[in-house]
Amino acid sequence: MLSVNIPQSDSITFKDFDEGNSVQVRVKVSGKEEGEYKKNELVKVTHSANESVAKIVSDPIVIDEKAGDGKKTLSLIIEKSAATS
Repeated sequence: MLSVNIPQSDSITFKDFDEGNSVQVRVKVSGKEEGEYKKNELVKVTHSANESVAKIVSDPIVIDEKAGDGKKTLSLIIEKSAATS
């Protein structure tokens, strides 16, 4: 399963997500991984010691194509999966 990390310093976003709201997150991916992050796919969300499952609810948007390490930065809108509520 693909994964998304919400930084420990961003507890507000995780709280919104955990309460069932859609949130925007960013993820760095390699070129071949980019195609795996698509609308309706499930992803594992981690924040500190917390883990949950989310569904990508929008088409990913490329924010930065040259992140300096050959990876791209994608913006995703995710929401908590009904299976984890």
